[in-house]
Amino acid sequence: MTDINKKLFDQIDKLTLSKRIQQWKQAVKSSGWRLFADRAKWTAESWKETEGEDIQIRRAKLLEKILKNIEIRILDFDVIVGRLTPNVIGCATSFDISGDYIPGLWEDKGEINVTMDANVGLDRESLEVLRDSARVFIGKTAPEMTYKVWEQVVGSWAKDAEDAKLKDPTLDTGFFPQCTSVLMWGNILNKGVRSFIDEAKAHIDEFIKNQDTNIDKLHFWRSAIIVCEAAIAHAHRYAALARKMAESEPKAERKAELLEIARICEYVPEHPARTFHEALQCMAIMGVCKNYENPMHNNPQWGRGDQYLYKYFINDINSGRIKLERAAELLAELIGRWGTQTFIAAESLKQSHQINFAINNIMLGGVDKNGVDATNELTYLFLHMVGLLQLSSPTVGLRWNKGTPDWIMSKAIRTNMATKGGIPLFENDEVVISHFVEDGVPAEEAREWCGLGCVYPCLPSKAEHYGSDGVAATNMAGMLHLALHNGIDINGRLTGVQTGDPKEFKSFNDLYNAVMIQHKFFTHRVFWLGAIARKEQPKYVRLPFLSVMGIEKTMKNGQDLLIPHPDYSNFGFSDRALIDTADSLMAIKKLVFDDKKLTMSELLDVLDSNFEGKKGEEIRQMCIRQPKYGNDIDEVDSLVAKVSKDSYDIIRSYDNSPYRKYLVAREGLAWHYFGGLGVGALPNGRKSLEPLNDGSLSPMRGADKKGPTAVLRSALKAGSRESYASVLNQKFSSSIVQSEESIGKLVAYTNAFMGNDGSHIQYNMVDTNELKDAKVNPEKHKDLIVRIGGFSAYFTQLSPGIQDDVINRSEHNL
Repeated sequence: MTDINKKLFDQIDKLTLSKRIQQWKQAVKSSGWRLFADRAKWTAESWKETEGEDIQIRRAKLLEKILKNIEIRILDFDVIVGRLTPNVIGCATSFDISGDYIPGLWEDKGEINVTMDANVGLDRESLEVLRDSARVFIGKTAPEMTYKVWEQVVGSWAKDAEDAKLKDPTLDTGFFPQCTSVLMWGNILNKGVRSFIDEAKAHIDEFIKNQDTNIDKLHFWRSAIIVCEAAIAHAHRYAALARKMAESEPKAERKAELLEIARICEYVPEHPARTFHEALQCMAIMGVCKNYENPMHNNPQWGRGDQYLYKYFINDINSGRIKLERAAELLAELIGRWGTQTFIAAESLKQSHQINFAINNIMLGGVDKNGVDATNELTYLFLHMVGLLQLSSPTVGLRWNKGTPDWIMSKAIRTNMATKGGIPLFENDEVVISHFVEDGVPAEEAREWCGLGCVYPCLPSKAEHYGSDGVAATNMAGMLHLALHNGIDINGRLTGVQTGDPKEFKSFNDLYNAVMIQHKFFTHRVFWLGAIARKEQPKYVRLPFLSVMGIEKTMKNGQDLLIPHPDYSNFGFSDRALIDTADSLMAIKKLVFDDKKLTMSELLDVLDSNFEGKKGEEIRQMCIRQPKYGNDIDEVDSLVAKVSKDSYDIIRSYDNSPYRKYLVAREGLAWHYFGGLGVGALPNGRKSLEPLNDGSLSPMRGADKKGPTAVLRSALKAGSRESYASVLNQKFSSSIVQSEESIGKLVAYTNAFMGNDGSHIQYNMVDTNELKDAKVNPEKHKDLIVRIGGFSAYFTQLSPGIQDDVINRSEHNL
């Protein structure tokens, strides 16, 4: 790393949003969301035209059809072009990926619901286009065909488990397949897309020369050429449009901008980027191509943006090719563009995500491949622009290590103060890297990790099959529910294993073992179904663009990344609601087995009645008074650690040969709301169907009574060290984090936690009274951002249950 030019920091701190970006922000607020049927139209047409061809070629031609025909537009404030729909904010559909997943598609309401309380308008013509496209794909998609195979081996069990919120609803939510990776931004920017075409052609020549017979490889390389040429053609379409618009543009300044857009799009992404502007424009085109291939999940991820973009930025600044103000404007435009991409979710996905903005991730800072802190001036600029934009997305993370400079930590806290809602989050470089190394990844490769989605650490060299086979997470509180009801779930179905009548348990260990038996049965069955899904899904869908641009080895192997490979496929899993489970187990241990204040029968009766009546409320208060995680109490913190470790061992014990064992990552989303809908009343005092604890290391709402430091001590003792990511949310009053002294205290607080092997922490900096007022008067607080679990969202767009969850979290002081 070259010497840091700290003089730039003062200049960056003085930057404000340009007039152009302010116009864009106003357009975002005023334009409203639009649902476009264009992608649906072209996918259906392509699918009809290619019937009978190889699946790899069909999927490549489908993307080609989109990129060469879909409506494109250059808006008045655009300097970087390439967006998913012509509107400022728009949704695209993916029937070809997920079939009939859109709620309300077959109703004539004139609108489609996209989140818990928001709708998008839809004209009759567009609705008919969507329906016609859906009819082409319904009954033939990967998730639908996978479910049919599952039904042959386990009957309705998979559906029953999802209905009871015991596992993630990943298959038929539109979020399938969830196989993804961060694009190889360094290779793309340094080599250009034409080089990928040349590489594929060389492989085909070698195939013919050697008289190879693995025809699947030939199809892969042909599909690679098709999608790469299509990406170049898409950029050229923008170049042609810009030149046409320039011919009639009366303003000289705008005319010059349009001609510059044309020049750049004629050069990138086909050729290597030479400037900061060209690099960002290349990313915009490639990102939208990735998104068009799979609009629901393969949204463009930044990866380590401050690293691979740094040379373009600093060279342009030092040479005088670009002014800082212009560089900041360009960066803000792409951050904002990707941060406001939307999607339409199925009903269950609304519950678990609560948002309709695609989760993009920017991971900043951290060490380089040699282990030296690589924080730079562009890191600082990223944080500054994120603070000025004040958007709920993208997710922004700062990789913390012992060499992280205080100046970037202070800037991060100031950005958090500006956004309020947990932006940026902090993840521990040293913890994550050590996990990857322990799992057999070379240290140099592990040090290049970045974020995917909310807080999930991933490697740019690996394809992440996280949830791609319908096995993203299990509900540990649900496992406790099953153990307390002999395998019967909240809907009265036998989805668990019969571990015996809990009234007959002789000791706490009997109960604890029953929970872990349920967990092992459930988790390993889900993994088995996942293995079946991985065999079935490639028959019906492939991801040629992502395969070529995401993983280097796929080109050499001639294999789509949706088909797992031992060298570059990772599998992730979450065991959620650990704190609810441990707190509840502690209450049972104390009340039933140790102090014998209740019989198991009495406890089960009040739980099944949801603490109904005077007696029920008395017992609920007894449950609430039992030791709770988050208060620096060794006994309960140790139990959290035991549940965490035993759960981890069960997950890792599954034989996933010939691939890597499942990695454990305990992120958040708004899953605690979704998961809570499948769990009855719990012995920790939580009532039936209420949200579970947020994140993975956050205490029960309002249960942390001894201040923020006690929470950190509990988190460190509870460990969760075996997880790659363990989300810890804390809420501070915005009024106390204002002075230089308070910023310094929060920096020191964060450093202390991370320095003691804390893996993750994020802060809501918002007053509880402001949240309460926002719930009553949403029109006054439309821009209020809060951190939910693993992502941030606009508070007024959340469901009332999640709003109450955030309001009722403990508000701490420094």
